Amino acid sequence: MKTIRRNLALADMDIRTDEDGKKRIFSIKFVSNEGKLYYIPQAYACGAGKMNHKEFQIRGVQPCDCKGNPEGHPYPVNIDQILEYNKMKIIL
Repeated sequence: MKTIRRNLALADMDIRTDEDGKKRIFSIKFVSNEGKLYYIPQAYACGAGKMNHKEFQIRGVQPCDCKGNPEGHPYPVNIDQILEYNKMKIIL
């Protein structure tokens, strides 16, 4: 499995749209605060509530279909609990 540094994955995740103005879709695997393992094969970055995301080290992830239409609800993800980004293992 390929690896990616966490800061590069977060920087890539923070780019919300591509050149055409479409949402950038990625896959992500993370552990929730309750200890549940989640794998979302198609998602895009979104807000995670009314807080400073950089200060609290949180990113919002919204599951979507292949066309970018939202499915389910957004998840607040702690950056320390992200295990994979686009099928690449996160390393520090």
